[in-house]
Amino acid sequence: MFGDIQQWCEQCVPCQTRRAPVPRHRAPMGGVQASRPFQRVATDILELPMTSKGSRYVLVVEDYFTKFVNLYALPNQTAQSVAQCLFDDYVLLHGIPEALHSDQGRQFESEIVQRLCQLLGITKTRTAPYNPKSDGMVERFNRTLISQLAKALLATGGEWDDYLKSVGFAYNTSVHASTGYTPFYLVHGREARVPVDVLVPSQRGRWGVFSSQGDYVTSLVEKLETAFGAARRSSTCAREKQKLYHDGTARHRPYAVGDLVWLRNPTEDRMKLAPHWKGPFRILAVLGSQEDAGLTYRIGCPLDSDGHEQVVHYDRLKPYTLPLPPGSLSSSSPPSVLSRLEDGLFHVAEEPLIAGGVGSESATGSSEPPPRLSRFGRAVRQPVHFKDFVTVQ
Repeated sequence: MFGDIQQWCEQCVPCQTRRAPVPRHRAPMGGVQASRPFQRVATDILELPMTSKGSRYVLVVEDYFTKFVNLYALPNQTAQSVAQCLFDDYVLLHGIPEALHSDQGRQFESEIVQRLCQLLGITKTRTAPYNPKSDGMVERFNRTLISQLAKALLATGGEWDDYLKSVGFAYNTSVHASTGYTPFYLVHGREARVPVDVLVPSQRGRWGVFSSQGDYVTSLVEKLETAFGAARRSSTCAREKQKLYHDGTARHRPYAVGDLVWLRNPTEDRMKLAPHWKGPFRILAVLGSQEDAGLTYRIGCPLDSDGHEQVVHYDRLKPYTLPLPPGSLSSSSPPSVLSRLEDGLFHVAEEPLIAGGVGSESATGSSEPPPRLSRFGRAVRQPVHFKDFVTVQ
């Protein structure tokens, strides 16, 4: 009976469109690793209040290996402005990165940015919709940037674009927890001289005297090789520690091609009475590398004639409960009342037994069936709440 009740309850469409799975589905942490500077960079756009100079947006570009960030104030976030800034101010300064990762903003998915990446041989990748943790490095830096800009404005006043470059320089000259080095050192092979070094002389940024450029290059290569190796080990250790913490609460059961699922729409979460899940959708493909398999999927609606497909993250999906097969319990009516025979078997009552039927005052003149005796001689009576519904043959 319990299985029948559970199966019937799972067919409740309103419940399925509102209720989140318990415990909540959560995929294990994936990861993007880089082994050298500017091999792979991530970009994002942050909107801030309009300034008197016309600046409203910040284009953030961060390198995955060195954690070096570049910040650009933009008056708008059009595809042309973004593409021109990436080429003129970033590529011509650091060179062409091998891969560029971003969210699915219109400016990054535009034809002009795609064409720029194609001409420069840049592999363009993107996050899954409504899954900001897919680009967690940049999202975490955005939080740091907003905090530092707010502190600067509260301390000295002015506008945020007056301090944008200073905040970026302070970040790049600070030791990063995941690498153990400053981003500036991993990019330039030396520590930058900061304003405090002028007031308090130190050995920071000093290399000594070299007899020739060749000696300097040799020393630089040795220092960078040591730093890169240490940064890789430190980054790997930090990533494994973070993954261990994240995956402690993960609940991941990968879907297979052909499975039916519900899809959560985060934009409707603020609508308190609206359904939060829609479906059914069919799993068309499992995306990602072997390490990240089962984190993102390509899905399509089997009822959609135009064949529209979309890529979604595992955390936005939950299994779709298929309709019951013919002959099983109907999703439109509750299960029939089950009564127990004296020999321990079940049979389905033809009609609900209600007050006034069996169990009430009948032709026998008895308002309650006589108790039966167990094999040990004890009188067995039905529970009181079954008195009007169940009868013993």
